[in-house]
Amino acid sequence: MSPNKSHENIKDLFNDPRIPQEIDISHQVMTKIKREKERFFVKYKVSILVAIGLIASISSGYAAVHYYQLKNEKGEVLYEEKDSSQYQGKSKTVKELEPEKEKYYDKRWEIEDTLEPGTAAALYIAVYNPKKTVERVSRPFEFATLTDLRKKMGEGVYVPETLPGGYHFLDARFANGLQFDYEKYDKEALYKQAEKEKKEFVMQPLEWTNELDYMYATYKDSEGSYLNFNITNYEDVEGSTTYVVDLDKQKKEVIKVGKTEVLYTEEASKDRVSKRIVWVTEDSGKKLQYEVSTDGDKLNKDTISQFVNAVVPKNK
Repeated sequence: MSPNKSHENIKDLFNDPRIPQEIDISHQVMTKIKREKERFFVKYKVSILVAIGLIASISSGYAAVHYYQLKNEKGEVLYEEKDSSQYQGKSKTVKELEPEKEKYYDKRWEIEDTLEPGTAAALYIAVYNPKKTVERVSRPFEFATLTDLRKKMGEGVYVPETLPGGYHFLDARFANGLQFDYEKYDKEALYKQAEKEKKEFVMQPLEWTNELDYMYATYKDSEGSYLNFNITNYEDVEGSTTYVVDLDKQKKEVIKVGKTEVLYTEEASKDRVSKRIVWVTEDSGKKLQYEVSTDGDKLNKDTISQFVNAVVPKNK
């Protein structure tokens, strides 16, 4: 398991011929898919290959029959995992990325790489953009100390200094949602600005909301093993459903910790077994997804409750 990464390898995705054109690739670090208006939003956590495998699976039409659910005390589904082949949205395979579109994406990443941590903007690229698309770009806040992270996040969620097994906080990325409505945004103002200033691109700052979007933290033990702890806003996930690549090849089990249902996953690769736990809370009416993942042996079926209670001390 490596530390949480940002979009450093994502540029390669836009050159991969298996990517459906209808799928938007986000730079956020997480292997979760959000369904919204027949589109995908893929968030990265560990490996870009996961996203590529997902897209290939969607295109192949592979059928899986199993799914897993986490429910609250009322029996309502808070979280569901299905195989990616069960996604019902529209998609088509791109055999080769158009040269103009490739140049557009290269320019977009070049611009986004220049953003300072904790900044966001509406971006209009005047070149390689015949549809005159306006996008939102952002870079999360970055923290090397837990004190600074807690100060920025406030008391809404709890991020511990240590986790079971001797894992200590290393660093984190954090972002709230953005105040941006594509349909209502004044795109014409950006078009006119680019034309007047004769620039290849123009940006206008965007404001953050007070609603958590995600927090990705990395922990490390004395042996050099990494553990990723993520908290993500799960409010806007259609059907509370996450689509997973090759679900039938993963060993999963729903385990009860107090009143909370937790999904435990083991996935074997050539030289390691990745382990992950996921659960969803409904504090103050807001759904938050918690996730802990590592390749180490310290997260297993016998220690799940220790990790959950370390992150949510009030869990009963």
